[in-house]
Amino acid sequence: MERTLPGADIERLFIAVKLPAMLSELLRNECAALSSELKFAKWTHFEDYHITLQFLGDTPKPEIPALLEALRKVSEEGSPFQLQLAQWGVFGLPEAPRVLWAGISGDLEKLNSLQRSVVSSTRPLGFTPEARAYNPHLTLARKYRDERPFSMERLESLSSERLPRDAESGVLDWTVDGFLVYATRMHAIPMYELIEKFTFFR
Repeated sequence: MERTLPGADIERLFIAVKLPAMLSELLRNECAALSSELKFAKWTHFEDYHITLQFLGDTPKPEIPALLEALRKVSEEGSPFQLQLAQWGVFGLPEAPRVLWAGISGDLEKLNSLQRSVVSSTRPLGFTPEARAYNPHLTLARKYRDERPFSMERLESLSSERLPRDAESGVLDWTVDGFLVYATRMHAIPMYELIEKFTFFR
C-alpha cells in the first residue's frame, strides 16, 4: 500500500522505545568525547536516542487516529521489562561504517515480542514491515568520513573511560514501561517529535 499521497498532509512516523534521560546523558558525554577522534558525518542528538520497533514512513494525518488506537491495544497487553546498554558495533564496511551503534541486552525476548505485536497491529492498516530480521540497537553516529580507517580496536582504545560495564551495578539498566510514536522533523535539532506515548497496563 502506498503511504504517500500527492499533496496530502502527512507525518513521517516511527514507533520506538526511548532511552531514559540518565542513560542518554551518559551516552551523550561519551559520544562527545569520541567525536573529536572519530570523524562521522553526523552524531545523533542525545534526545533522539531510541530503539526502533517499526518504521512507518509517510502517513496521512487522517490515518493516524486508527494507528494510535491499534497501538493502544498493544500497550494494554504489554508488561514492563528490563533492558541494558551493551557493547558498541557498526553496520557497513568495517573500515568505513555507515552506522555506529550501541547494543542492547537484557530481556530481549520481551523486546522482540513487543516488536512483533507492534508489527501485527499495524499490518491491517497497510503498514509493511521490513523484510530483514529485527536487530534492536541505538544509532549513535552515521557515515564515517575519516581518512584513517575505522576499527573496533581503535574505538576500544579511545574508550578507556567508557561507561561502566558491571551488570551488577545496575548503572546501565532500565525498565521499559511502554513505547512511543515519533514524527521526524528533518533538519530540526532534536529531530524527533513525540506524537503519542503508550504505557503498559499490566
